[in-house]
Amino acid sequence: MEIADADIQKRLKKPYTLVFRAGRQELTTRIDIFSDVLRDRQRSMLGGMVEYAHRESGFLEIKRFWFVKYNKPVYYQPKEAHEIFRKAKNIIIPREQKPDFLKELKDFLSRLNTQEPRIVPTCQHCLRDERLTILTRRNAVKITEDQVTCTSCAQGDLSIELKTMGIHLSRAMMNQLERQVTKVKSIPRIVEMMTPGFDPTREPELTLIDTVVAKDGGDSRKISELPIPDKFKDQLASDGFQFLLPIQFQVIDAGLFKDVNMLIVSSTSSGKTLLGELAGVPKAMQGKKMIYMSPLVALTNEKYEQFRKRYKSLGLRVGIKVGMSRLDVGKEGKPIVDTDITKANIICATYEALDLIFRSGNTSDLGEIGTVVIDEIQNLADPERGPELDGLLTRMRLHYPKAQYLALSATVGSPQALAKELQMKLVNYEGRPIPLERHLVFARSDEEKKSMIRRLVTQEFRHVSSSGNKGQSIIFTYSRRRAHALSDWLREHHVSTSVYHGGLSYSRRRSTEHAFSKQRFSSIVTTAALGAGVDLAASQVIFETLAMGAEWLSTAEFEQMLGRAGRLGKHDRGKVYMIVQPERKYHSGQDKAEDEIAVELLNGIIEDVEPFADKETSAEQILATICSTGLVDLKAVARTYKRMLSMSVPPSEALKHLVRKHMVRVKDGGVHPTDLGRATSLSFLTPSKGLEVMKLTSTYDVTDIAIMLQPFENIYLSVKLQEEVNSAFRTHMPTRLFSGVFSELGDANRPKGGAGRLPQWVFEVFGKWTMTFFNCGCRDYPECDHGKISLGRWLVEKRKEGFNPSGLAQKLHDDFELWAYPGDLYSWLDSLIHSLKAVQRIANVAGKTDLHVQIEDQIASIERPLEQETKKE
Repeated sequence: MEIADADIQKRLKKPYTLVFRAGRQELTTRIDIFSDVLRDRQRSMLGGMVEYAHRESGFLEIKRFWFVKYNKPVYYQPKEAHEIFRKAKNIIIPREQKPDFLKELKDFLSRLNTQEPRIVPTCQHCLRDERLTILTRRNAVKITEDQVTCTSCAQGDLSIELKTMGIHLSRAMMNQLERQVTKVKSIPRIVEMMTPGFDPTREPELTLIDTVVAKDGGDSRKISELPIPDKFKDQLASDGFQFLLPIQFQVIDAGLFKDVNMLIVSSTSSGKTLLGELAGVPKAMQGKKMIYMSPLVALTNEKYEQFRKRYKSLGLRVGIKVGMSRLDVGKEGKPIVDTDITKANIICATYEALDLIFRSGNTSDLGEIGTVVIDEIQNLADPERGPELDGLLTRMRLHYPKAQYLALSATVGSPQALAKELQMKLVNYEGRPIPLERHLVFARSDEEKKSMIRRLVTQEFRHVSSSGNKGQSIIFTYSRRRAHALSDWLREHHVSTSVYHGGLSYSRRRSTEHAFSKQRFSSIVTTAALGAGVDLAASQVIFETLAMGAEWLSTAEFEQMLGRAGRLGKHDRGKVYMIVQPERKYHSGQDKAEDEIAVELLNGIIEDVEPFADKETSAEQILATICSTGLVDLKAVARTYKRMLSMSVPPSEALKHLVRKHMVRVKDGGVHPTDLGRATSLSFLTPSKGLEVMKLTSTYDVTDIAIMLQPFENIYLSVKLQEEVNSAFRTHMPTRLFSGVFSELGDANRPKGGAGRLPQWVFEVFGKWTMTFFNCGCRDYPECDHGKISLGRWLVEKRKEGFNPSGLAQKLHDDFELWAYPGDLYSWLDSLIHSLKAVQRIANVAGKTDLHVQIEDQIASIERPLEQETKKE
């Protein structure tokens, strides 16, 4: 066949597919030539028209045939057209655009001996754009009740539909929804999900992003087969432990019973802590102690109670060290009292309490250590606690080089790198004990969010697992005030719920934990308090927001929180719901909207653990190491310092800083801590702060110094006052007293602003603030720190009068329209006592022994004010 047009001839030499579809006139078809490779959305190489006519015999024949090139027809003879048809590798007729004379057309092609035409569903949007997409189950998407298109065209339709609805999403979220379209196969259903009033409980498959499937361990090893004492096996069996979980036999195979140091990374509730017990308890039974350390008092106490109950039958003593003061607050709190650890076989301790033992040189209290379990090792990345944990591990390894170290975490980025830096063997198990569903839903307003949460919580509580447990939910929100408001709203709408956060009193938190464990609540509304703290078994986690305070959640925080959903032995699966408000920001400093953050969290990689300490903090840690180990030789000190992962300055620079701050003396190639250095290290103060405290003891009141070290800042405007201020100034003022709000409100008589709209009682409250807290009159007023000191003094005086944390909170509210949470007040009073002891140590070094008794009296009156009053009488 010779075709005059060379360009068309060239295209027809390659294998091609012919598409016939109905033309606009009777007995005509449009014709398109596509590549023989039937890709989705491939563009037509040639397009044209065929006019047909009937022979005298009645058969169909070609009357005219032409291709269109540069908008002009290029005509061909019927014989040339026949040859073009015969050479086609495939002939396709779109089901939606079948010619009326289909039977005759098929007969015509049959007489030409062409490939048998296939009638297939195709995307009409693509055909209009001269593209070809054959619809299959894989790529067909419903866009209306009657219309179906390909995935790509449907995604474009979705974008247009959302804009019509006034919904503007980030590119990242649109990409996420486009992936969802490929799964759901229906634009109306996706749009329904974005429509006000959508109920996520009715169509969970619509909101489901993915399911993290529980991996089959491939092994069913029994605990009874392990090389541990029989009495230990019997105790574990009585507690319900019979078979090893996947992570557990992987760690055992990696050398758990061969004293290998390991970094163990696995999801929450996957059985990591038991691995520490399997390694440590047999050694404890032989006289080598086991240390379990964690960042939180609550978590440490939880393990203490658990171990004490479990191992009493083995004759093992369990001790605890958390370093809390002995504040007597009646029923509001039960101080967790340190026990004598010298005779303990298992020691549970917080990082700081354990470090104090090393800094004070009392390591003989610990005895011989066989196993050290470091829980939540990802805290190495924390800007404040990371260097301290890093230094503590360095000191422990110096003292106990032969002990086995097991570092545990559920959220570590680049675990291989961290394991190498810690000189540990990595066991990284990415599966979960039970499946975890991750869902994404959208809300256009706070009211919609609340309604969705109510439905999700209620529906989950109706669900009963195969082990007989009701489904319970943990709801994360961005602030304590929001948590209370949401909890109140849910209770008003007949949902059994409670609020939980660190600002509540000890007794309130414990009663909530107990009621939740007994399934009296369907849900708990919380901030980050349950993210990496108390271990409550919930089957469902709901993110009411993706912010915590003024910051968006990090991927590590998100993973830690969602890990709370689902518990092996209690639930058959876990569920996570992210409720996202498009374009929502919770703080003016946030540069991204919530929908964009949602995609980053769903697809994000957990941040690397990269410890960092500045010069001041590096110097503090090297001082603690010198005090702890008794190292004198400069080279040995430098070598030890270099083992820290967080060090940022050379050893020489850190040592020079310590010398300048009078913390150490260097003489004859050796470095020796001064009395001030020892007191500073014991007090967990930086070198600069320790020297500053020494200078202040000459002129300042000791209580004021302690308050300056740890001012109370978690104090807020009451809800009533906040509403008045926001209304008057027509903006959202900060809720914290010391966040600049007083400087905005203090000059209430200025003509500009909204002060003129404030009622008289608000001015009276401001007057009380000025008289009591902001009365220094110094040059930097009111941005100076004198207001914080005055508030601290007021709190101490009221505490001495016998007010407990709840009473202090009520007094602040009644007198000043200010609000503080009892739990925060309790923590601050505890910290104040530690600060007073720090001042006492440094005052002793300064020779001000007269302050010693004064501080002792202060501490006693804060810890037990009523007893002190009785003594005076």
